[in-house]
Amino acid sequence: METTHECAERDTSNDIVIKPQVTRRHFLRLAAMGLAAVGLSSQAEIAMAASTKVKAGKASDISVKGARAYTLNGQYIIVTQPKAGTYKAFSGICTHQTTKVDSLNGTNLVCRRHNGYFDTTTGAAKGGPVSRGLTSYPVTITSGYLYVTI
Repeated sequence: METTHECAERDTSNDIVIKPQVTRRHFLRLAAMGLAAVGLSSQAEIAMAASTKVKAGKASDISVKGARAYTLNGQYIIVTQPKAGTYKAFSGICTHQTTKVDSLNGTNLVCRRHNGYFDTTTGAAKGGPVSRGLTSYPVTITSGYLYVTI
């Protein structure tokens, strides 16, 4: 006896697309740091090569205890100078509901949409509805210009 199976076409019009929280580039950068930590520096160098160092702007454009937002490689990034000569870079997207962090209040980056607060030195969540800190990125200075590794 022969059995035949028919395949019905699947309606994909209502499918939900889920985007990963961690990008490939971010994953490789984290992997590189982990490999370096356990002494596998050659593998770490390969993984770090996938990261991109992007010129943000002049270091002098950010005042001490100030911040400035940039769009680097299509990503909204905030660079702060919490103390003289120390620069920190963070994702400028609020971890509460993915809106832009758009204000500075003392030592806090603020998402005014729901009043979420993040520390300008660490990116840690400090208040409001946020429970996770901002993703941080390494910052270097070369010839007076800030470079963020994304």
